[in-house]
Amino acid sequence: MKSVNFKRKEESYLRYFEEQSARKQKRPFNWDRFVYLVLLAIFLFFTGRFIINSYFYIEGNGQVLFESVDIRHTDDIRILKFHVKEGDDVSIGDTLFTYFLDEDVFGEAGGFGGNRVNISDGGSGNSWIEREIYTLRKNVDLNKVQVADNKKLLDIYYQDLERVRNEVILDAVSHTNLENLEYQINKLEAEINLLDEQIRIYRKQIGYLLDLLEKENMDPKKINIDQKSQYAGGSGGGDNGKEFETDDFVMLAGVENLDGYKIFTSPIDGSITNIEKMAFEVALKTETILSIHQPNNVHIKGFFDQEDLRYLSEGDIVNIEFADGTESQGYVDRFYAATYKLPEEFQKKFEPTTRTLAADILPLNPADLQRWKKYYKLSVRITKRTF
Repeated sequence: MKSVNFKRKEESYLRYFEEQSARKQKRPFNWDRFVYLVLLAIFLFFTGRFIINSYFYIEGNGQVLFESVDIRHTDDIRILKFHVKEGDDVSIGDTLFTYFLDEDVFGEAGGFGGNRVNISDGGSGNSWIEREIYTLRKNVDLNKVQVADNKKLLDIYYQDLERVRNEVILDAVSHTNLENLEYQINKLEAEINLLDEQIRIYRKQIGYLLDLLEKENMDPKKINIDQKSQYAGGSGGGDNGKEFETDDFVMLAGVENLDGYKIFTSPIDGSITNIEKMAFEVALKTETILSIHQPNNVHIKGFFDQEDLRYLSEGDIVNIEFADGTESQGYVDRFYAATYKLPEEFQKKFEPTTRTLAADILPLNPADLQRWKKYYKLSVRITKRTF
């Protein structure tokens, strides 16, 4: 007799096998493994990139520069008028600005024939003498006050000197205290002598100016036509000895009417940039008035680590990346004879100043010259293969 359970057992086994297969297919996604693999790939990528850049490339920083000339004057001057604007192109010999020597403006001796005329105070020719006398007298009074204070302090030091000497003999105080006190006394005496000498010189200058004021004392409302002609640059236009009212002269002697000014011409061809002064402003001989750039001589000044010297030589081709991401190529034109301090914009803060190799880099393709011009003073990244 056949078993009635045979069929049920077979169906049960098959059903179990199908359930196990379904469970294997519904296995969840392993996110932990995915994240691990992604992080590993990123780590390997940057590690490989670092190794390649370290061993197969050298990198440096640079700036796009033009050849430029800073215009200064060898004397203190006052600018009368600029004849150029920023961005203008100039050639050799073009007038940049007109000016007066500072001694001409303020009426120093030899400026306008030795005759001083001050427009702001009504044309008084000797007003500068009065101002100098006032200043000198004020300095004398100030020095007298300082001398009196120093003498009072000196008396106090002399009173303490004998006491300190006795204390040193008794070993109550150190000998250094006595030496310090004597040093302060000598210092005060020297300062008093210096102030007294200054007072003597000031008084001598006051006497000289008083004599000069007496000799040049005249009616400030009158001025000789020769003086006026020499001041205004004219030929006189009338009989010598004729007198004019000072008010009329002031109108003619305004800055716009002055003749005999000097001009400053351009020493090179280029473009005007960075006008530092304004019309009627004084420019000291240590100050830059304006700058002239030569855009056709654009170059990149590159800075490399000293360890990269073995991989660099004149004529090497380098890759250049500008601040906006554009790229170009150039070649090393020359190296500077000495190392240079790394510019502040490339120097890391709180680290010792780095001295680097400096080189001039020119565009490999002359057509790139126009592209380089627009990146003036911008930083660039320079790379070169080591093989």
